[in-house]
Amino acid sequence: MLNPIGVSLNKIQIPEAGKYQTSPFALRSNLKADTFERAASVANVSFTSVDNSIVGQAIRDLGDVPCPYCGIRLINGKEISHLNQEKLGGKSKDAVAYLTPFEDRMHPVEKQVFGIIKNLSKKNPDKNVRELLDTVRPEHLERVKTMEINILSKMTKYVDKNVSNKDDSAKLKKIVNEATGIIEKQDENYIFRRRRFMEKFDGIAKDMEDKKAAEEIKMIAEELPKAQEHVSTFIVKYTQKDPKSKLEKTPYQIGIALVEPSVGSLEHIVPRHPQDNSKGGENTYENYIYASRDWNTKRKNMPLDQWVRQNPEIKKHMQKYMDVVIERINNGEAMKRCRVYPILAAETLERESKGLIKLDVSKLKLTPAQIKAERARVEAEQQERNSKKSGKVKNGKSFKLVG
Repeated sequence: MLNPIGVSLNKIQIPEAGKYQTSPFALRSNLKADTFERAASVANVSFTSVDNSIVGQAIRDLGDVPCPYCGIRLINGKEISHLNQEKLGGKSKDAVAYLTPFEDRMHPVEKQVFGIIKNLSKKNPDKNVRELLDTVRPEHLERVKTMEINILSKMTKYVDKNVSNKDDSAKLKKIVNEATGIIEKQDENYIFRRRRFMEKFDGIAKDMEDKKAAEEIKMIAEELPKAQEHVSTFIVKYTQKDPKSKLEKTPYQIGIALVEPSVGSLEHIVPRHPQDNSKGGENTYENYIYASRDWNTKRKNMPLDQWVRQNPEIKKHMQKYMDVVIERINNGEAMKRCRVYPILAAETLERESKGLIKLDVSKLKLTPAQIKAERARVEAEQQERNSKKSGKVKNGKSFKLVG
C-alpha cells in the first residue's frame, strides 16, 4: 500500500525530475482549506478539504456541477488523480492528451494557455510543456512589461494631478519609480513582484491624508496584470526562475496550474471569518455551495451582497448551479442525506445577498410533508454534531472534534 503524503498548495513537494526541482514558491493558493495528497511513488493528485464530515463530503460529491459564481463546470479532485508527474512532466504530446478531457472546464486564461501549448506541441511533440512555453516567453514578457509600465505611468500622472500632500506624493512616486526601474532592467535576479508592490502601496495608502485619492490610486494599481487574468502574465510567471532559490516551475506544476482553478471547493455563503468580525458561518448544509477554487479565492471573506453587486452574472450562474443540483437529487444521484439542501441553501443565499439572489427550487420533487420531516431531521443531526464538537473533554480540557 502506497504511503500518501499530504501537501499544502502553498508548498508543493515534488521529487526532482531532471533540471526541475521542488520550490516553496511552486504553486500558490489562498484557499488553505484545500490540499494536494500525493502517493509516494507517483505524484497522484487529489483535492480534499479540512471539512471531512458527512456534510462536507456530500457537497464535494456533487461533482461536475456548474460553478455558482462563474458557470464553468467544476472538476472533481477524483477526476484528476491520474495527472501525475510522469505523465505531465514528460513529452508534451502525452501531457496534452492527458489534459484535453478537461479543456472545456478550464478557466478562460488557462484554456488559452493550453491552446498555445497544443499548437506548439504539434511542431515539437517531444519537448515538455515547460520547454514549449520557454520558446514564447520573450514575446509575452514584452507584453507584460508594456502593460505594467503603462499602468505605473498612469499612477504617476494621477499622483501629479490629484495628490497635494507633498510627503504622500513623494512616497508614492518612489515606489512607482522603483517598480518601473525593476521592470525596465529585467534583471533575472531582481524581478518585479506585483504582490510586493501592492503591499508597499497599501502601507503608504493607509496613512495618506486624502483617502479618496488613495482609493482611486489603488483602483489603478489593481489593473497591474495577474497570472489568472492575462495569458502573457501566466506564461511569464510559469517560466520565471525564482530569484532567490533559482528554481523553476516544473512541467507538472504548469499542468496542474491549468486545471487547479476549476477544481471544486467548499464555499461558505456566510464567510468563516467575516470582514466585520461578526460570528462566522458554520460548516452546515445551508451555508455551503460548491464553487471553483479560483472564484472561492477571489471572493475571500467579502459579504455576499457586495460580491454579487460586483459580479451580477452570479445570479444566473447560481440558478444554473441549483437546477443541476436539484436534477441530481431528483434522480437519486446526490445529497441523499439532505434532499432539502436546495431549499436551505436558497434561503441563506437570499438572506445574505439581501434579496439579490432569489432562486427557484420548485422543481425539487418533495412533498410539503417530506420537506418538513427532512428539515427536522437535518436540524437534529446538526445539533448533535455541534454538541459533540463542543462538549467533549480530553485530559481535563475541552477540545473540538474534527469532522
